[in-house]
Amino acid sequence: MNPPHKSGWRGQRGGTGARILVVFFLIGVVVLFLLARSCYKAVSSFGKSFSSSKSSSSPAKPMAKSLPCPAIDPALAASLLKGEAASVIPIKPGLILDRIWSTQGRDFEELKTISSVDERSIGGKVSGPAVWYKNNKVDRVEDAVNFAPREICQADFDDSQVLETMGKKQYPTVIVGTTEFSISRKTLALLKDKKRAKFDYRETYYFVGDGYSWKHDDSGSFLGTGDIKFRTIVNGAETDLPAIAAQGTVGINATSMIVLDDPGNPLLLDYYTPSNQFRVKVAKINFPVENKIENDLKKGRAEIYGIYFDFDSDRIRAESEPVLAEIADVLKKQPDWNLNVEGHTDNVGGDKHNFDLSQRRAASVISALVTRYQIAAERLSPAGYGASKPKATNDTVEGRALNRRVELVRK
Repeated sequence: MNPPHKSGWRGQRGGTGARILVVFFLIGVVVLFLLARSCYKAVSSFGKSFSSSKSSSSPAKPMAKSLPCPAIDPALAASLLKGEAASVIPIKPGLILDRIWSTQGRDFEELKTISSVDERSIGGKVSGPAVWYKNNKVDRVEDAVNFAPREICQADFDDSQVLETMGKKQYPTVIVGTTEFSISRKTLALLKDKKRAKFDYRETYYFVGDGYSWKHDDSGSFLGTGDIKFRTIVNGAETDLPAIAAQGTVGINATSMIVLDDPGNPLLLDYYTPSNQFRVKVAKINFPVENKIENDLKKGRAEIYGIYFDFDSDRIRAESEPVLAEIADVLKKQPDWNLNVEGHTDNVGGDKHNFDLSQRRAASVISALVTRYQIAAERLSPAGYGASKPKATNDTVEGRALNRRVELVRK
């Protein structure tokens, strides 16, 4: 008991009787406290045993524990691995998906990199801006964020019907039962046959006892509407990919999606909810192809889309290293070749700004080749063209993605 209560009781009349009352009062308080604590423990224990897929009104810290992917039948694993390697967009280490997230009229570029593939899982990581909201509006953007690495279980790649897209550094590496950059083979088969497929969208994972909860947990379903062609940039070339279009509802929102028509990699190419102007779209795809840059330079020019920069910056992102290493290898293999390194941008930001940005980006590429790969500086010359040499319209996400590039030109 705290001092004011003690002194108050001492001021009462009654002598011994008052002291007895005080004793009983204290015993009552202790009993009530023990009962309250027991109730709290019971409720807490119930919460820990409850693994919820509903939103938490006051979520605690994100959960760090990660469960391993389950083992699957060896024959199924072999079939999945074979299909992934043979896909038109092969799932293999070095595959980079350049995805544009659009919300509230703003575009944010995110890179998904595949780092490992085995019979249990597909491993990868995501980097890009972290978008912070205030009063349901974009408040600030933090560049160069490395989100939690993810492993998509091969079992889920085969038959999951839940997409989970949001990862923080504290999140588990494995969230069993979900996919992240694709739908499952089971869902693709249903859409291709124009049958309705269950498809739930989840985002922002929170620790709740020993289970988990979601900030967004929207049930949905889709119906395939037919075959289409989806145009995107694959290894620097505009490419029409075979795809399946689908329409459905997620939560209360009408939503459309476009999926690569390939059971080896049912890649989610476009996911769009018009009511809140939310979209995730694959703008560029890069994966290792032997001798591509060298073969292009033999013809005089190579368009490079595998060098990535932070937004509105000349700072080169880590995902660019494989392409920088390939350029360096070509220059070492061809000691007589000298190159102009050209920077090109989209038209966002104004001519003067983009001209300066493109020059600085070209210089950054040269600096990386010289300092990290020991290429002689005199073999490389920078040039910046800003938005003056577009390859496509700047009025679309994909057009702007095509215009942001580095070009290498033999002198």
